[in-house]
Amino acid sequence: MYLGKAYIMVNRPKNGTASPAQLGSATQSLTIFVENIEAHYDNAKSQGSQIVEELHETEYGEFQYAAIDLDGHHWLFSRHAKDVSPEHWGATLTTQP
Repeated sequence: MYLGKAYIMVNRPKNGTASPAQLGSATQSLTIFVENIEAHYDNAKSQGSQIVEELHETEYGEFQYAAIDLDGHHWLFSRHAKDVSPEHWGATLTTQP
């Protein structure tokens, strides 16, 4: 698959393994940053994609939506909307030991 200059390689589950849909649970989530997220969302929705998180702005400053593909993989499509300090949305920073 590709979008602009970004390429993503996908494959079917190998023998002895199962897809997230077969397992009945999520095994990963991939975030893809898209410049025109509104058009991307409209296209995905019009093509019948399984949207599991409608297009919205998050408390941490991203404009995003999420979809599940036919094998049950979770895809998050996002565009940075605004800078928000971690303290503003309740994040705490820790240091490495």
